[in-house]
Amino acid sequence: MIIEMEVIQLKKLFGILCCSSVLLLAACSDDEKTSEPDVSIETIKINEENELTIVPLYTQYQQYLNASLETTDAEENKQNFKKYVLDYIGEVGQEEKIDTSLIKTNFLLNPTPHKQQLLKQLDTLINQHDEIKEIIASTYEDSNQILPKKKGMVFVAPYNPEFFYDSEALEGVAGQAYNDTFILFLDTDFDKGVLAHSTAHEYHHLILYDQPEFRLNTILDSVIIEGKADTFADRIVKGVIPPWYAPIDDATMEHIASRVNDYETSHTDFVVGNYQKDMPRWSNYILGRDVLHDYLTAHPELSIPEWTFKEGHEILEGYKYRDVMELEN
Repeated sequence: MIIEMEVIQLKKLFGILCCSSVLLLAACSDDEKTSEPDVSIETIKINEENELTIVPLYTQYQQYLNASLETTDAEENKQNFKKYVLDYIGEVGQEEKIDTSLIKTNFLLNPTPHKQQLLKQLDTLINQHDEIKEIIASTYEDSNQILPKKKGMVFVAPYNPEFFYDSEALEGVAGQAYNDTFILFLDTDFDKGVLAHSTAHEYHHLILYDQPEFRLNTILDSVIIEGKADTFADRIVKGVIPPWYAPIDDATMEHIASRVNDYETSHTDFVVGNYQKDMPRWSNYILGRDVLHDYLTAHPELSIPEWTFKEGHEILEGYKYRDVMELEN
């Protein structure tokens, strides 16, 4: 009898605990729903004239994966990516009156056979989105105060797991700028400082792209533009050393400079590196940063807007390795 009563009491207690647990879970579920990051498009007013639109692509990638997880057909996978991701980028660009045709050609914006890995990346990035958004928005705003721009757009996408080997070298952040917009690709272990630095770097590109006389036709153009962008980012985001800031000895720097106009070293050699030609990776960034450092050491009185809009030939006029560059003037 005592045993039966204990069993009955235990059953009652278990029932109460179950009800409590259900209520608790329901409450937690409601809390989780209200605290979930908003991963939709958001336009942020910087001031009365300037604004930033942040476009996370996580949902579009999830839609692509939901349609592709069961298929082994590469063409169907490709078409699903176009339908859910690339076409969406085009729609957003059309609505915002920003040309996104070039952004859709980025090599990282491609389908992947590593679908489960990408799905896990997305879950993590969605949970990190509030922090990601805050870093991008605050850095963009700081940049905008120095070099104002009325309207800009930033796409945020997961780093394609097909190129995981490069993600680590870039500390989980890759970016590329186009007219009025840039895209940031993030791995789940992205470095927060590098994300901020990359945001400022790509923002500076947007400012130069707005200039009627802007050109990016030669390796030397790339050197100057990347040097300016990194120098600007250094001033906006303090104390961050991106992975492409590799220490280079004077002999190597002079060698890189000598390859700028030799017609035998390609832009790819400068970006990716070519060890047969003794060209380290990110040579255009390395040389550009050295050129700007040399110039601003000689002209410390110049403001950021003043040196931002200086012509390349003016910046190179007193550069220590100018003579080996074989420049026309």
